[in-house]
Amino acid sequence: MAESCHYHTSKNASWQCQPCNRQYCSECIPGSSANYHGQGPDCPLCREHLEYIGASNSAKPFWQMGLFYFLYAFKPGPLTVMGIAAAGSLAISSMGLISIIALVTIVAVVSRYNLLVIEKLAGGQMEAPPLTDALDGNGAILLIKVIAMTLIAGFVGFKLIQFTESENIFLLYTIALSLLAPAAMIVLAVTHSLRSAINPLKLLEFTLIIGWPYWLLWIITGMISSAPTVLMAIVAEKLPSWAIMPTAAAVTSYFYVVSSAIMGYICLTRQQKLGITASQEEDENYLEENDFLCQRARAEAQIFLREGDYQGARQALVDGLRRFPNDETLNERYYRLLLATEDKKALQELGPHLLEKFVQINRVYKAAELYLATEPAPPVHKPEVRHALAKVLYQQHKYQFAAQLLNNLHKEPYPHLDAAYLLLAQVYMDGLGREDLAKKLLHFIRQKFPESALRSEIDTLWKVLSSTTKAR
Repeated sequence: MAESCHYHTSKNASWQCQPCNRQYCSECIPGSSANYHGQGPDCPLCREHLEYIGASNSAKPFWQMGLFYFLYAFKPGPLTVMGIAAAGSLAISSMGLISIIALVTIVAVVSRYNLLVIEKLAGGQMEAPPLTDALDGNGAILLIKVIAMTLIAGFVGFKLIQFTESENIFLLYTIALSLLAPAAMIVLAVTHSLRSAINPLKLLEFTLIIGWPYWLLWIITGMISSAPTVLMAIVAEKLPSWAIMPTAAAVTSYFYVVSSAIMGYICLTRQQKLGITASQEEDENYLEENDFLCQRARAEAQIFLREGDYQGARQALVDGLRRFPNDETLNERYYRLLLATEDKKALQELGPHLLEKFVQINRVYKAAELYLATEPAPPVHKPEVRHALAKVLYQQHKYQFAAQLLNNLHKEPYPHLDAAYLLLAQVYMDGLGREDLAKKLLHFIRQKFPESALRSEIDTLWKVLSSTTKAR
């Protein structure tokens, strides 16, 4: 079962900190390792290096991925290997030098590529590697190690027969070899160590870490390994003689890749327990510098807030706002931090500035929400901010607050005073039942702004008020 982020329980964790026992999602730890100058991210709490667990933590049980393995073998890398195997088989006509070279080449390419498939999938790389990744100089060495594994297994079996002269012992040994063969291939692929791959205790430890799914893996890979023989028995008679060897080579290579994909994926599901270093898709998660710094400031502030470290959260937000003064999320979280800590002094001093920021970035509804949440209300001085807030508060039927913001606005130099006082008149009339004050305001506007662009609205409201007064 996938582990959830400690701070966002609906999201799977991508990183973990062992000392803090915390798991983080990609929202908590934005970007990729490249954003952290290639060193990888560190824990916001203890600053220790984080371990990437994204691919393994979100991995489904391997038996639920059946179609994935068979489609995986049709990617460009596996198809290239199949093509080489098919083409090389045409050169195998006898046991001459050319045939031996062709046979060794096919075995080397297929073996190296299959080991690479196990290694890459175990590390979390879901795309099939290109063939060029297998041509890294390790192909011959790993082939020798595979041959050495086979020879050592045969030598041990021979010695058992020689010393015990018991067919039952040899039969048990053969069964044990069969059961541990997938484990041996996986250990060799992941560690590149022949000593580990032939160490029975190491292999037994591997099977215990995987648990019962290992035995399901053994059954499935055994069935898949026999698939080429069954398939060729069906189609061999329908193929021309020259096509039998290439077809057999391609089919065998295909099913080997399928088996390797299953082995690699099951390691992915137990990545941390097996001590496998995870690989991260750098291009997919990489962020441009400004986006990364902004998201990191948001994330660290949120983590500190959740941990109750208000001082740490405040410092993270201040650092972020120095770089990104107009970022909506940073400004809101800073304001809410002041509210949470009941820092009345800061709210009175910084509140008006923060509310102005929201008005400037066209988030007036957010500014109004924060204004209402502040007790006592912050002293907003700028007329344009007071007017913008009052508009929203009037729409939300918060008439008293709207009136407080618009009262005495004529004492400030404001080019839209006619619109602001028209709004105040509507507040008095619609919300506070003070038609008398509304009429005084309209009279003031008509005298002060005879050429106002809002003259028609002013006159309409004046008529409404006049008719209401006569009706009484």
